[in-house]
Amino acid sequence: MSRKAWSLALSAAMVSGVVSGVLSTTPAQAETADPIPAGASVDQFDAATLGPDWQVLNPDNTQWSLGEQPGSLRIHSLKGDTYQTDNSAKNIFLMDVPAGDFEVVTKFSAPVALDYQSAGIFAWQDWDNYVRAGLAHVGSSGGNVIETDTEVKAAFTAAFASRSGSTGEILKLARTGNEFTSSYWNGSAWVQASKVTAALDVKQVGLFALSAQNGTPIAADFDYFAVKAAEGKTVVPSGPFTLRAAGSAPYLSAAEDGQVVASDAQGMTSLAVTAEDKGDGTVALKDLNGKGYLGVADDSTLRLGSTAGAFQLRDAGGGKVYLSAGDKRVAVGDGRLVATGQGTKFQVEGYAKDAGELKVDTTAAGTKVSPNLYGIFYEDINHAADGGLYAELVQNRSFEFNSVDNRNYNGLTAWTRVGRGGAAGTAAVSGDQPLNSNNRNFLRLDITSPGTGFGVSNAGFNKGIAVQAGKTYDLSLFARRTSGGPITASLESADGSTVYGTATIDARSADWKKYTATITASETTDAARLVVLAGGTGRADLDMISLFPEDTFKGRQNGMRKDIAETIAALKPRFLRFPGGCVTNVGTYDPYSLNQDRRRIYQWKETLGPVEERPTNFNFWGYNQTYGIGYYEYFQFAEDIGAEPLPVLSVGVNGCNENRPLTDEAKLQRWVQDTLDLIEFANGPADSVWGAKRAAMGHPKPFDLKYIGLGNEEIYPEFFTNFPKFASAIRAEYPDIKILSNAGQTSQGSWFDRMWQFARDQKADLVDEHYYNDPSWFLANNHRYDTYDRSGPHVFVGEYASKGNTYWNALTEASYLTGIERNSDVVELASYAPLLSNVDYVNWTPDLIWFDNDQVYGSPSYYVQRLFSRNVGDTVLPSTYKASPLPVDDIKGAIGLGSWSTQVRYDDVKVTRADGTVLFSDDFSNGTGKWTPGQGTWAAQDGAYVQSANVTDARSTAGSTDWSNYTLEVTARKTGGAEGFLVMFGAKDTGNFYWWNIGGWNNTQSAVEKATNGSKSSIATSSTTVQTGRDYKVKIQVSGRRITTWLDGQKINDFTDNAAVEPLYQVVSKDSDTGDVVIKAVNVQDTAVRSTVDLGTAKIAPKALVTSLTGDLTAVNSLAEPTKISPVEREVSGFSSAFTYDFPAHSVTFIRLGKDTRADTAVTAHASPKQVKQGKKVQVHYSVDPEGATGEVTVSEGATILGEGTLSPGGQGKTELGLDLPAGTHELTVSYSGDARFRPSVTTVTLEVKP
Repeated sequence: MSRKAWSLALSAAMVSGVVSGVLSTTPAQAETADPIPAGASVDQFDAATLGPDWQVLNPDNTQWSLGEQPGSLRIHSLKGDTYQTDNSAKNIFLMDVPAGDFEVVTKFSAPVALDYQSAGIFAWQDWDNYVRAGLAHVGSSGGNVIETDTEVKAAFTAAFASRSGSTGEILKLARTGNEFTSSYWNGSAWVQASKVTAALDVKQVGLFALSAQNGTPIAADFDYFAVKAAEGKTVVPSGPFTLRAAGSAPYLSAAEDGQVVASDAQGMTSLAVTAEDKGDGTVALKDLNGKGYLGVADDSTLRLGSTAGAFQLRDAGGGKVYLSAGDKRVAVGDGRLVATGQGTKFQVEGYAKDAGELKVDTTAAGTKVSPNLYGIFYEDINHAADGGLYAELVQNRSFEFNSVDNRNYNGLTAWTRVGRGGAAGTAAVSGDQPLNSNNRNFLRLDITSPGTGFGVSNAGFNKGIAVQAGKTYDLSLFARRTSGGPITASLESADGSTVYGTATIDARSADWKKYTATITASETTDAARLVVLAGGTGRADLDMISLFPEDTFKGRQNGMRKDIAETIAALKPRFLRFPGGCVTNVGTYDPYSLNQDRRRIYQWKETLGPVEERPTNFNFWGYNQTYGIGYYEYFQFAEDIGAEPLPVLSVGVNGCNENRPLTDEAKLQRWVQDTLDLIEFANGPADSVWGAKRAAMGHPKPFDLKYIGLGNEEIYPEFFTNFPKFASAIRAEYPDIKILSNAGQTSQGSWFDRMWQFARDQKADLVDEHYYNDPSWFLANNHRYDTYDRSGPHVFVGEYASKGNTYWNALTEASYLTGIERNSDVVELASYAPLLSNVDYVNWTPDLIWFDNDQVYGSPSYYVQRLFSRNVGDTVLPSTYKASPLPVDDIKGAIGLGSWSTQVRYDDVKVTRADGTVLFSDDFSNGTGKWTPGQGTWAAQDGAYVQSANVTDARSTAGSTDWSNYTLEVTARKTGGAEGFLVMFGAKDTGNFYWWNIGGWNNTQSAVEKATNGSKSSIATSSTTVQTGRDYKVKIQVSGRRITTWLDGQKINDFTDNAAVEPLYQVVSKDSDTGDVVIKAVNVQDTAVRSTVDLGTAKIAPKALVTSLTGDLTAVNSLAEPTKISPVEREVSGFSSAFTYDFPAHSVTFIRLGKDTRADTAVTAHASPKQVKQGKKVQVHYSVDPEGATGEVTVSEGATILGEGTLSPGGQGKTELGLDLPAGTHELTVSYSGDARFRPSVTTVTLEVKP
């Protein structure tokens, strides 16, 4: 590829500091073949590596290359999008750009041919605020088009310009003010495609290639990327701030001599300054601690002193600045700040305007923490069992998949017919004389020509079957043959060209017989197939074809996938709630043996015994569940991870929007007895009826069940009839068992209140609350449990999550957990939900732990949960934090009318201020001019406003986004369809609003819902439904943040949507085992918080273990970046009973303070062997001095815990690493936890893993 060489810099702000040769600039006089703006910075993608100015958002580094098409950046498009809440796009290439106008030009080829394949340019603020212009295929718009998409606060719009037949473009996206213009080059001039207006704070521009709909990839080749932007403007921060340097040493502080130093770890405080305007375009930077001003010394280093230097901060794009002193930019060099020619980019991190005060009463007895506070909730959702935690590698091993499970399923799902060497025959699912009455399908092979084998291949899960070189896998199957012959099972590549391992079975039985063998893999792959071939001719029947890794968690047969189980165990959960969730109470009630129903509610007895005798069932989440993980496995897994088992059973009432209550007393009594039998199975002696079954399965010792949940999210009145029958029976026979009732589906509302009162009346031990709310709810409800009645039932927060998997979601959950822990005298149990999700089979987000067939990673929320669970302590100490409160706004916004799959008629709309002033009224006698319709078909008919289309999310809005403190009244009538009315208030835009959803969820209930950035949460519910053809008087009053609703004059909801955000969320606990005091602080502000900390008379060691989480609020972890957001643990000096600490913006900080009476320790360690072949076992040996040290030792790499152990009485121990490490050099951290007499200590071990 030949192109002219360009030189010079775009501008001082854009390219200073860019590595030479990566970016160049077109001079004004250059004559180029392509329409690149004069003075533009150009990346020609000619280098071997990507330039340092590029950032790849959500990377998959296997799907882009600079060498595959030399001279181009090739991006293989992947499934994923940036559309509203679907923020799943991968490989978005971004470069910082200063605020202001710009032109971006790229030349690329992209053979788009399927809907929503696209490639082009981004102008990026964040996932919910951007302009995206590119060549796309959109069938509904005529095929290939220039698609220009805009999102502002997650509200999406799109515009299209036809480019029929195009497979490549020279494309430009230009900004002028708030106007964005997309254009394409026709060979001689720019042609405008679209122009949009959007008030965006664009920080970056870049490139993308997407296959948003079905994931079919294209190869998009970008020839160059050119940016012309205005020089960054001068920035003068208001209030105190610090600068975070880009690179490996971001933290600035002042040494004793005043020199400014940069380090890779944050100290107790950072260098914080205020900018004082000097009146000549420069500022003086004054130290917040009163140590003078920042200046440049003779040796060009920056120091604090009495003389103020003259500095300038200038926008460098991406939310960063350059710092200059005269004509010299400031950079980090050799751990110091130096005024030099090349500049470092800095992030400006503000500080709260006033310092806070944290006081802790370390002498108080405090509040005892529930010993079981933090646990986990496991439900088979997102393929959490089959293809997940359950280690089985074969999908549809028993040929029981059925269209009842999923309309795309059949008995041969995941299986493919294979004939080798001319073999011929038929492969079909049969039910003729099956393996047993619970396993009615099997594979029948009728072989007419033997060749070298006829049979089937199994695709496994995700890409295929994952195996590791040198590892052994247990094969089992049932076979029946009319004539004897070999059955060969091989692990092969998808095309059969590579065989990774083989086993041969001589199957000669004319009756069903189980055969076993082992296969040792010769190579590592995540895309193998299991190929099973029968030799000879005649008939061969096969069933329960299974392949298990021999290396399961704890070595259990029929066990758990080791890496996922290890990740769960690292949470140190105190309880395990199972098996659901909606899985527990959706379906029919009869057992499989009665009528072979495939849509049954989970029945625990059907999950016992040999796996081939467990009847398969549909899964509520749209797939098949094999019950490979049954109740015995749940109890065993709970024991293996040190958790209390907490089963949840149906009480004969459906939930999850299905209403099929069990009212037949005889059938209901069977369910009551089954519940009693479960307790006997768990706790009964080995000679009891059900205890004997447990013992026969391998566990004669009781499981010591303490809790049982009755029902899950019931929203129907039959619950009040059925629950007492179960509870009474349990109390009569097992009075020590704690009984859990539940509070429905939401965090508040009339139904929530009714369920709680019922639980009190029934004297339930705990009430299970579930809520999935937007982040603002978690911030505002930190004190939710402060006023709960301590004499009534305790709280089980059984399911909760902030809606999203970003760091912001995790941060808001962390803020909430400080309130949970502070109230752990009434909140006995708490578990995030859901726990697991396979990245390729997603039913629900967010989720705590993600995986595919050979990798696993924790979300940012996972690390929050792990921090709290592993640092819980046993006493909460009284603590107060004083700082200026943050402002709280009233609910403000316009009004709206809508429907969901329903036809509606609205009339007589009226909005009145609190003083009686009418803000708005419309009887539609003069048409619809006051309204702005969105989706749906809206028209004035017969003096009313009618929506006649059968569409989801039809809306029309009116009024001002500034309205507050008003009453909305409207007459509503349902004329047809599935649901009821959507009456909007507090509407700011299409992604941020409230609505009262009356008769929602197929007209089964009603809820006030709150939408934040496109994500809705139910914040108050009721059992209200609507009838077709009658008028309803709807009334909604908004007063401050209080919301009250009426329907036909009857008050339905009355609650406050609290929105207060605290300056610093905190809780302080004490660990009696170690004597440590642990400060847990969460700063959700975009400014750092400097706080004094007063621990009274406590004697505190000068060194403390500080663990922190920080990061980009929009960041997510992924298979490519599994620990992008993960905790950093470090030892920091300078602590005492009174100290000052800087809590960074958007941070979670745990400070573990030990007593100064504890002795220092030194941990020494070595790996055995020091060099090891990949896949082989490794032990880390360690010892702690001085003599007498006790406690735990953790071996980790980065944020991943590889193993844990306990010191022997001699202070020694060893740990076998639980996770296989890839080839390469690994630096492992060996951390001693400390005990009541000895302080923690850390060392590192180097391990070489050979391929």
